[in-house]
Amino acid sequence: MLSGLSPAGAPGQVLAFALVMGAAGWVQFFRLQRRSRVMEDMPTARIRSASQGYVELIGQALPPDAPLFSPITRTPCCWYRFKIEKRDKGEDRNWSVEEQGVSTTQFWLDDDTGRCIIDPEGAEVHARNRRTWTGASAQLIPGTSEVMMAGDNEHRYTEHLILPGQTLYALGWFASLSPLQASAHAEVRERIAAWKADPQQRRAFDTNRDGELDMAEFEQLRQQAAAAVEAERRERAAQPQTHVLKKPKDRRLFLLTTEPHDNLTRTLRWQAWAWLIAGVLGLAYGGAGLLMHF
Repeated sequence: MLSGLSPAGAPGQVLAFALVMGAAGWVQFFRLQRRSRVMEDMPTARIRSASQGYVELIGQALPPDAPLFSPITRTPCCWYRFKIEKRDKGEDRNWSVEEQGVSTTQFWLDDDTGRCIIDPEGAEVHARNRRTWTGASAQLIPGTSEVMMAGDNEHRYTEHLILPGQTLYALGWFASLSPLQASAHAEVRERIAAWKADPQQRRAFDTNRDGELDMAEFEQLRQQAAAAVEAERRERAAQPQTHVLKKPKDRRLFLLTTEPHDNLTRTLRWQAWAWLIAGVLGLAYGGAGLLMHF
């Protein structure tokens, strides 16, 4: 029985807590079951042929275009989450969070058919590389091969990393961005406006040097702007599409993990059943207590 009490002798707070835990257990059971089924039932897409929308991708994590280093150990990585805690001075000597953060830098996923940008903002991330330690730790000095020791015994450090080259499982919203997003007409209008606002460009088309663009001069500016835009669009059209995986706009799961996703689904199922057992026990205990009281 909860707290060593029988339902009849349990105070109201204990019964209320049991009922709340029972309800929470059922909610968590269905939530975790739904997550595991989504991961099990979703077919793995290939970047080159993936449809627009909610997809599952598996590939190799590649670092951002600009080097990214974890804040604590300065490890080159694709993504990080860190926490620094300080030991309290009281008798209980608990830990209080002093600093924490998570990377939102976009990085790449490569599955041999193409590359996709991973936008990790808002993602639930399970990183296989994670460690917690207390005291000094060896840290590589960026740009060198030298190592320095940093940290002290009054602080506890936690770091989660996605490292370049690791296999990454990603579940989220897939979108392909065309290199020709805006219409040619809109781009020409923007180019004309920019050239008209640029004194140097205005002077280049002001052939009679009267400080104004007459109809003939403006038409020449318009034609050259249209030609420049058309040339740039032809060049961009030859470039491949940019693919992005990001958080869905609805409440569907956005998951990134370097753990084997089969292991993760098994863990979710076990957690779901554990919550169900807790929910059944909580509701049974709370319900029995209410019946005895009334």
